[in-house]
Amino acid sequence: MIDKFSTFYDFTHNNGYPPFKPLVQYKLRKRIERLADLHPEWNESDYVRYFGEILQTKPESDSERRFAHWHFLAYLDLDRCYLIWRNFHYFPFYAAKLEDFYALTNEILCQPHKLKIYLDKYNPQNDKKASVKTYILSILKNSIREKIDLQSDWHLLCNVDINSLRKLNNFGTKLRKALEKYGLREPKISQYIFAWRHFVPVYKNNITYNFERRKNKRWPEPVNSDFAEAANYYNAQRFQPNVPLQVAAGKEVTPEILKKWMNICIQALQQAEEIIEISRDADIYEKQEKQIDNWITSDYQDEESDPLEQVEIILRQEIKRIEANFDKIKSRIPQESRRAIMPLCYANRLAILNQEQLASLLGVHQGTVSRYISKYIETPLLNKFRNILNKKFELEFYLDTFLSERFANPHQERILDRLLVESIKNLEARKQHILKLYYGQKMNSKTIEAGIRSDDIINNKYIIKITNELTILFQEKINKWQNKYIKFWLRNYNKNIIQTVLLNAFKQLTILEQEILKKRYCQKIDEKEIVNFYPRYSVSQIIYEAKQQLVDYLLQWIKNNLSIALDSKKLQVMGVIDDWLLTALIYLEI
Repeated sequence: MIDKFSTFYDFTHNNGYPPFKPLVQYKLRKRIERLADLHPEWNESDYVRYFGEILQTKPESDSERRFAHWHFLAYLDLDRCYLIWRNFHYFPFYAAKLEDFYALTNEILCQPHKLKIYLDKYNPQNDKKASVKTYILSILKNSIREKIDLQSDWHLLCNVDINSLRKLNNFGTKLRKALEKYGLREPKISQYIFAWRHFVPVYKNNITYNFERRKNKRWPEPVNSDFAEAANYYNAQRFQPNVPLQVAAGKEVTPEILKKWMNICIQALQQAEEIIEISRDADIYEKQEKQIDNWITSDYQDEESDPLEQVEIILRQEIKRIEANFDKIKSRIPQESRRAIMPLCYANRLAILNQEQLASLLGVHQGTVSRYISKYIETPLLNKFRNILNKKFELEFYLDTFLSERFANPHQERILDRLLVESIKNLEARKQHILKLYYGQKMNSKTIEAGIRSDDIINNKYIIKITNELTILFQEKINKWQNKYIKFWLRNYNKNIIQTVLLNAFKQLTILEQEILKKRYCQKIDEKEIVNFYPRYSVSQIIYEAKQQLVDYLLQWIKNNLSIALDSKKLQVMGVIDDWLLTALIYLEI
């Protein structure tokens, strides 16, 4: 009984589980407990009648009325949350609009004067002997249904802020996911989304500036002029720079076709099972790794062995060869310290030093360390990587195949296709337009020359000239990507060296120390709570000593294997230990 009149449920943030506003709930619980002590014979209806009478009258104390209101809200809150869920579980994009309907019910419940109006009208005889809760919930249900009835299919498709590029792009991404689930594929998906981006502003503006169409509360059906205007924009813009290549394919769009496309988009959104949210927290290097994995595996799936594994093996063999020849390298860096450069200062989360700090310890200039890494580590690996890729594909053949077969439907999962699309976008707008007509519309050079204004003579030689320029841009993109990949691979390789050492050090700790560190850094349990598991031990002291052992182990390994003493850098080493425990310990098999 006490919980019924003292617990609020924040459905939108805590999935319907208490607590919500713990300070308020604490005060409510104390008050209801005192009231229960004064009236032990009261049941649920007695409490409801008591708080309802206070709301309907004018008590001397405002705080008394306020607390009565809160008790009444707590009594209705769980059923209110269930009512919202039940109505929006089947409503398209319910998660995106849930807070709107939560606010709608708050308009009735959270304003005492409005709630009082409904309570004054309550008559159990006239309301089929319904309880107060059933009566209020029926009012909420009617308000929700009225809100839903104001929506329409076109509300589902067009209810997006066209003045916010971020919101427009996010909705476009959700629409893309819905179309994919609906069974559509490229180039249709890009064409539909491009048409949608032109239809929405036309439709919304025509509603805004047409009084006859906007006087109805329900979103109006679009008229033929909306589709005709949007189709004209689509046809006029589809060959412009930065427009997806898929849009350049096919015939001009008619109003009837565009209307059909928009209805398909609505059907796809209605059948979408869930909202697809876009992650913005992924690490940039993880994104690069995913792109590289996708390109290698998707382009060469027919080979017997995994191409990614082949690349990894060859690069590891090359780095071992480089390390074996450190003594032969001509450099001012002492021979005995050369093995320490990459593990200690090559930029990654577990790098203990930067190049300047390491150079100071070695007694050389920072530029010496930088040139050493670039000339003797990165460059040989980059050359080896390029040799691997050159054996996999021939650039001009790949480009010709793309232009002739996949120009209007690039493979989004292939990194090379994406690089090629970016290269096309770097061409002059006029040259992009010509390529889209030539390869997207399959026009010949004479038809193109007759249809556009150009100071140049557009013939086959001119098309070849544009293609050659595209080849150069494509090669530049590939070179930059290869360079990024080698840097990423080296970051990961050297980070794993330190991680292996730390993992071995972790295994040297006692079982108790390992368990406590796991609870603190893997399970994210606060030290004060860990004490409950080990009441006889000083948890803080054990964590400190365990981390100190990890530091000592790593410093000793560096001294023995890399011939550098870092006793003066214990603070920085401790920072690396903390980072490893917080970010990597949970992912390692211990």
